[in-house]
Amino acid sequence: MKKYLLTLFACFLLPLISFSQVIEWQNTIGGSYSETLFSISQTTDKGYILGGCSISNISGDKTENNNGGTDYWIVKTDSAGIIQWQNTIGGSSYDNLYSVQQTSDGGYILGGSSESDQSGDKTENSNGGNDYWLVKTDSLGNILWQNTIGGSANDGFQSLAQTTDGGYLLGGYSYSNISGDKAENSNGNTDYWLVKTDSLGNILWQKTIGGSGYDFLLSISQTTDGGIILGGASSSNISGDKTENSNGSNDYWIIKMDNSGGIQWQNSIGGSASDYLHSIALTTDGGYILGGKSTSDISGDKTENGNGDFDYWIVKIDTAGAIQWQNNIGGSSMDILISTIQTIDGGYLLGGYSYSNISGDKTENNNGYVDYWIVKTDSLGVIQWQNSIGGGLDNYLHAIDHTSDGGFILGGNSSSNISGDKTENSIGSADYWIIKLHENLNSLTEFLNKNEILLLYPNPANSTLTIETSKLMASGSKLSVTDVAGRTLLTKSLDVNVSKHQIDISSFSSGIYFVQLDGGTGIERGRFVKE
Repeated sequence: MKKYLLTLFACFLLPLISFSQVIEWQNTIGGSYSETLFSISQTTDKGYILGGCSISNISGDKTENNNGGTDYWIVKTDSAGIIQWQNTIGGSSYDNLYSVQQTSDGGYILGGSSESDQSGDKTENSNGGNDYWLVKTDSLGNILWQNTIGGSANDGFQSLAQTTDGGYLLGGYSYSNISGDKAENSNGNTDYWLVKTDSLGNILWQKTIGGSGYDFLLSISQTTDGGIILGGASSSNISGDKTENSNGSNDYWIIKMDNSGGIQWQNSIGGSASDYLHSIALTTDGGYILGGKSTSDISGDKTENGNGDFDYWIVKIDTAGAIQWQNNIGGSSMDILISTIQTIDGGYLLGGYSYSNISGDKTENNNGYVDYWIVKTDSLGVIQWQNSIGGGLDNYLHAIDHTSDGGFILGGNSSSNISGDKTENSIGSADYWIIKLHENLNSLTEFLNKNEILLLYPNPANSTLTIETSKLMASGSKLSVTDVAGRTLLTKSLDVNVSKHQIDISSFSSGIYFVQLDGGTGIERGRFVKE
């Protein structure tokens, strides 16, 4: 059984107290070759649906051979991340799944790109190069219907949204002129291409939107008024549908549309260098949170210099697209923000990957070359906590989602063996790697109010560890120390008349240990490192 329960509460002595997160469990899922996960979300039964692409044949966790090139690979797990079923879907060429979502009938809608002609599971020939490929399955992943949508050139699918009328919005970018399913010519090099379908995947309408340069649509969502919000990157100056010049080589380009695809407003947001938006999400105040990557220093709309190469760049806009606040977050190397969601406390969780060690805003060194990097902010984008999660090699986070217990699910791919935070060896060159984060630290304020352990220091420690509590303990309070295998190494009753407690750790081997404090008002935990 691939379930690993790691109680990793942490309190570190920093210039300010910072809080890490609990990895509740994790699972490495793959075959003998390579898999890349791009989409993960919780299902109505509190399990998870995973979507991405695979080139592995039967091996490891893979139960079907590849059809050719890359295939869509969907995996359904239970609430603990254990595989329940899976399906490999593809034709003889390259088929890459970027989004999978559960539908109201309990089935799933899959959106991605395909180069395959009729072969394998593919029932239609390509229109030319890459096409959008929409696949509907039942609750067990069996195909119900599919549609190949594209023109004579390359059309790159990126984002999928279900609509309230039971249909779907498909978003990406297109090089195609009028041909195949494409009803409008390109404005320039690549354009945003938005396609609206009915509940069976039949095209209802479409819009080609762009300027004379390169315009890449990367994220779409239906809005509360029944309209549509589009977000991506643009290098176009005023031309075609573009009403503002670019600030630099690429800007965030946000477009608000009505329910028929008519443009209501747009905004180009960026600095003098490169800014690429990857994620746009609705916020509870009716505005939007934008997340992506930036190399711009102070210039144009950018109010902070970069820390290194690409940094995370989050921008909050109101209902009309005007900037309310922004934050540039990163270390000295490259940090790529892929997904941004609003949390139940009104703040935001940012998910992506980082090549940076401690520098700039980064408070932890990487475990390997590149790690998952999650950052939690408050409602104004100020960092509350962060965590670098990875093994000794490459770890790329591509998707995050809320879970019903108030926690988070993280999904991406990893080539790491057991090392750092990774508890399983790689099955192939890269695998799906999913991580469930515990719910207790979703609200920093709630944690501060109930936390008994104020400080653990020094951390790392050599011979003596001091545990300082925020108040005197109740009668009968106990403290225990366990190792990473869950073995109890020390148990101590606490003197209720003092707030500082020392323990001798000189006989402990070097490594990570966990402190558990039963203070009479509940159990709290902390982590320390023995040098």
